[in-house]
Amino acid sequence: MSLWAFCNYISLISNLLFWRIHMGVGVARKEVTRTDVTTLPIKATTVLTRQDLVDLVQGKFIALCITDYYPKWLCEQLCKRLLKLPEFARYLRAQNVGVQRTGMTFFETKGDPRLLEQYYAEAQRMRTTIRNTCFPYLSPIDKLRVELEEVWFAGARLENIHGQPMMVGIARMFEDSFELPPHQDVLARDIVDNSSDGLLLSQLSANIYLREAKFGGELEIWGIKPSYQEFLKLACDDLHFDQNKLPPSQVLYKPRAGDLVLFDSGRVHAVRPSKQGPRVSMSCFVGYRGQNMPLTYWS
Repeated sequence: MSLWAFCNYISLISNLLFWRIHMGVGVARKEVTRTDVTTLPIKATTVLTRQDLVDLVQGKFIALCITDYYPKWLCEQLCKRLLKLPEFARYLRAQNVGVQRTGMTFFETKGDPRLLEQYYAEAQRMRTTIRNTCFPYLSPIDKLRVELEEVWFAGARLENIHGQPMMVGIARMFEDSFELPPHQDVLARDIVDNSSDGLLLSQLSANIYLREAKFGGELEIWGIKPSYQEFLKLACDDLHFDQNKLPPSQVLYKPRAGDLVLFDSGRVHAVRPSKQGPRVSMSCFVGYRGQNMPLTYWS
């Protein structure tokens, strides 16, 4: 082999290694076991697959963690950009909880016609704002949207409850020393008019972590999925569970920048207080209506 050919060969190998390591493109890596997950069942892998999504909605494990889903170096770059957005504010329905999000979520509307109008009016603008903030890189949520469409046989699309495309992909920032108390996220409970969730069988929460707090901030998930009537018996207010009435949790996960974690949001879940953050992520919900139906996503 000539010196020129040898140098070209080395250059090609170096480029392939760069893209595989830094951008997550290329051959799927061997599955790994996370040692920082103290309670199971949680499945850790490196590639998002249809079978893992099916297993998740069928309850074969409580949470699915795709490690290094988004490049760590890019997580910090985007985190700095996103934190400059003026849209960050606490949830309208949870003003006492130190969690801020970019733009209104459907959960906050609770059927109020004025808030619904505001939500849909903001949806397209905020989707564009997030995309432009991440440009020229593919945003974490857009990456997830593309991969869901590719791995799911029936495809994936924006959720549409009132005949209008919904928001998808909020950035969330946890203020220091604040927790997100035990709760559930159930779309059907947020729809109070005659609209339907389209026979939703399962609702997944998808979280891509951009920055971890130095201390705390663990995601905690219980194995139970209480009905609304059961929630009322276990609640401490109109949104949250009294943790003293709950059994021990089954998953305790310390976020790492770049990881994607999915779980059934109908399961009781919480986020423990964090310090020396802020803890920052991007999130959305993924709706499942059967293996032959498209997935949907919204925030």
